[in-house]
Amino acid sequence: QCNGLPTYDVYRRLSRNILLFLDSRVTESMLADAETLAKRHAELLSGGPLRLAFSGRLNRMKGADDLIRVAKNLDSLGVDFTLDIFGEGTLSEFMAAEIKRERVTHRVRLRGVVDFTTELMPFIQNNIDLLVCCHRQGDPSCTYLETFACGVPIVGYANEALSGLLRNRPFGWTTPLNRPARLAQRIAALNQRREQLRTAGEAALEFASRHTFETEFAARIDQIQALVKND
Repeated sequence: QCNGLPTYDVYRRLSRNILLFLDSRVTESMLADAETLAKRHAELLSGGPLRLAFSGRLNRMKGADDLIRVAKNLDSLGVDFTLDIFGEGTLSEFMAAEIKRERVTHRVRLRGVVDFTTELMPFIQNNIDLLVCCHRQGDPSCTYLETFACGVPIVGYANEALSGLLRNRPFGWTTPLNRPARLAQRIAALNQRREQLRTAGEAALEFASRHTFETEFAARIDQIQALVKND
């Protein structure tokens, strides 16, 4: 059983009985509903600031140090946006100082750690147009599926996990690793084509609805039961 595509792509050659699963904490009851999506998409297309977010540990592996660089580049490009950053880590103090130093306090907000079910998921579902993911490591982060479950697309660095997940799928975009200026340019282009964000969000939710916690866990148990039965 392989959590995420990087592992699956390697181990699939070694076994005929292999299962790919996409880990997340999202149950069916937590998926964004049609009314929430319609309201948020109406706000997206109304021409207000583009609402960006990041969620995760604030460390270099997750690329958190590049988030403020992305924000500064967006500001220089004249993009009207906000960026809400959820999480804490070794870079928390550094990022707070960088926000002030780069003079983006009117754009970027450090939200700290909030409850996943009652605060983070509802906030993203109701208030975010695009998740910015500067992950350098290609680990099978729960962030991907959890964001898609909110009906929100992702733009991020082309690590192994995100690149594989977005392969031939219309709900996200990648740019080269460690190039915050390129990532900002892609966000600026998407800001000019907001209809793409709407359709990508709808596709993201449809994908996530087929990979809820219940669905993925049931598939894993079914495989184990079949294995035991065959033995």
